Amino acid sequence: MNGEDFAKEIIVFLGGGANINKSWHCVTRLRFNIIDDSQVDIAAIKKMQGVMGVRFHSGQLQIIIGNRVVEIFSEIIKQLKENQENDDGAKKGFISHILDIISGIFIPVLPVIIGAGLLKGGLIFLYMMDWVSEKSNEYKILYILSDAPLYFLPVLLAFSAARKFKTNEFIAATLACILIYPTLSDLVSSSGGGYFSAFGITVPAVHYSYTTIPIILGVWLLSYIHRWVDRFIPSILKIIFTPLLVLLISVPILLIIAAPLGNTIGLYLEQWLLILFSVAGPFAGLLLGGLVPILVIAGGHYAFLPSVFANFKSLGYDFMLLPISFVSNIAQAGATLAVAIKTKDSQMKSLAYSSSFSAFLGVTEPAMYGVTLKLRKPFYAALMGGAVGGAIVGIFSVKIFAFSVPGLVSLPFYMQKGSNNFIFILLGIVSSYLVAFISTLLMKLESNVDSIVLIKSKFSKKNKITLRSPMTGTIASLSNVPDDTFSEKIIGDGIAIIPTEGVVKSPFNGKVSMITPTGHAIGLISDQGVELLIHIGIETVGLQGAGFNLQITEGQKVVAGEVLVNFDLEFLQENEIQIISPIIVTNSEEYHSIIPTKRKEVIGCKDNLLVINRC
Repeated sequence: MNGEDFAKEIIVFLGGGANINKSWHCVTRLRFNIIDDSQVDIAAIKKMQGVMGVRFHSGQLQIIIGNRVVEIFSEIIKQLKENQENDDGAKKGFISHILDIISGIFIPVLPVIIGAGLLKGGLIFLYMMDWVSEKSNEYKILYILSDAPLYFLPVLLAFSAARKFKTNEFIAATLACILIYPTLSDLVSSSGGGYFSAFGITVPAVHYSYTTIPIILGVWLLSYIHRWVDRFIPSILKIIFTPLLVLLISVPILLIIAAPLGNTIGLYLEQWLLILFSVAGPFAGLLLGGLVPILVIAGGHYAFLPSVFANFKSLGYDFMLLPISFVSNIAQAGATLAVAIKTKDSQMKSLAYSSSFSAFLGVTEPAMYGVTLKLRKPFYAALMGGAVGGAIVGIFSVKIFAFSVPGLVSLPFYMQKGSNNFIFILLGIVSSYLVAFISTLLMKLESNVDSIVLIKSKFSKKNKITLRSPMTGTIASLSNVPDDTFSEKIIGDGIAIIPTEGVVKSPFNGKVSMITPTGHAIGLISDQGVELLIHIGIETVGLQGAGFNLQITEGQKVVAGEVLVNFDLEFLQENEIQIISPIIVTNSEEYHSIIPTKRKEVIGCKDNLLVINRC
């Protein structure tokens, strides 16, 4: 039985994922904390091929698997997450689910695209000033550096989409490489833009460099094909035949159906937007300019990214999202700066000045969530300013020639020889700024925190969270922990401590989410949403609670510095327990990075242990 089917049966016989409170493993055993023991079908588990034994021990359900334990455990965790995400997707609704997919795919690749865009903008500026020649080798090298991420965008998106759709990243990247392979490009060019024939099959001739939707559709199909093929290949042959069969099935479908379909969708989106802005440019610009902040709040602006990249591919510029976002951001800056000048609240004044500067650079979240939304009327002023600027962008069909953050740093990217494009974008941002700035100055400011309670709970979280150490001792890397569950970061990232004192304290304000019956492991959830597992020693479960003195109960609220458990350090060492203690952020996948302290020694609830970055 393959790992996927094996894991599915175990989850079913355990009473479903909802009956599993916590799961981990040792060298040969799967270990579970079960919510309702009566729902577990032990007899059925014992009959499963590959199960060597099952027993409840020390408050745990242990399933003895042998040397396949890591494989099966990883598959169980994967399926439990997939089930949770499917539930979440159903709750979100179709549109929200699609927006979540688009943002999840594009956000990881945006930094390199923005970096390349800044370089291309600088190159445009140098060319406009006649400081560099298009024919010089220096220009060509810089152009390669600035254009490569966009040309090979399908490859970048393949990796990101594979992570989102939970499939093999390298097979996904191979599909992208096939789409932009030079020989395929030659076939497309020689076909005259129609079709070419291979193996008696007619294949649409399309250039896929710079595209987005074709590879996203391809990787989505790959995720299903890979799981289907992997189910039927024996374990001993998977490493060879699974990728071979997956490619043989995926590539024809990609070239004949998925990629051309994605390209057609992109073309229709582009044509629809061209028609919209050519027929109703001022109105479309006014509407989008006024709605950009609301789209940002809802995450809907990411839905326009495929169209933006399609514009850069076919037209060489974007005339929609980036220019209109630029004038909208400047409107937010204007409204926020007016608040800074007008308000008498020193704290609000300081916040408004700093966040207006960020908004000028194209980052508006601090301005919106900290100032304009909080005071409400400046937010309306910013919407009006963005609408006016958007209308001007629509009237003059303002274009940007490189991808960039829509802030003042992008101004050089609007320069074009022989046109007034640069003058028009200046007119747009100045108009949006003045409308928002003057309107805010004329308004009576009233703090209205209650009106954004729902927004605040979702968006006002700090981007950086610092966790104090829950224990006193010597710092060690997770790789030094003699348990694969922790050393390979299967259940999350973190750090380990070799304790020198027998006490564990809460590193933050929060709630106790889980306690093992033996008291050697405690789960916490902070008020900011960080899920932390504190595991005292390795294989301490064998002590059956001896040496541990719990001071809290499951579900209890705790404050930073509150004692969670006392343990007898000498007793653990006398019983030959390895006292190295992993401190794991179990929802690590929700954060951009988790950075451990550089200290060699830490004092409990005094020294910092981890820095968690949201983005």
